Amino acid sequence: MDTGEVRVIPYAGDALRVLGECAGVAIGELSVPAGFAGPPPHVHHDFDEALYVISGTLAMVRGRDEPVPVPTGGLILAPRGVRHTFANPGDRPTRVLGIWTPGGALSFMSDIGAALSATGPPDPELLAGIYRRHNSEIVP
Repeated sequence: MDTGEVRVIPYAGDALRVLGECAGVAIGELSVPAGFAGPPPHVHHDFDEALYVISGTLAMVRGRDEPVPVPTGGLILAPRGVRHTFANPGDRPTRVLGIWTPGGALSFMSDIGAALSATGPPDPELLAGIYRRHNSEIVP
């Protein structure tokens, strides 16, 4: 039952607002800070991830491809097992709707969001540990 309360998870110096979650899926809205370098290229083995750009533009890398712009209305789809990352090289925050399945992926988002800085590079050892704990891996 929806109580109307929104859970907030810290993410890269801002917040991910959890709009809904259950065992099968989680949906949240977040703001990707301007100049955010993004997480290192990585693979999730236990969940799928989709990021829909509400406003602004992100740069996306999938597999070993070069970064491509994903403008407002664009979708970043990262099925489990596929190397990916994203960044906001622009000078304004980008609003994103995130969808993760299954919903337990929010525990990863909570851990990684707290470790990512909006302005500087993250601690590589800290990130590697978080990815390992969530059956994900950094794939340079």
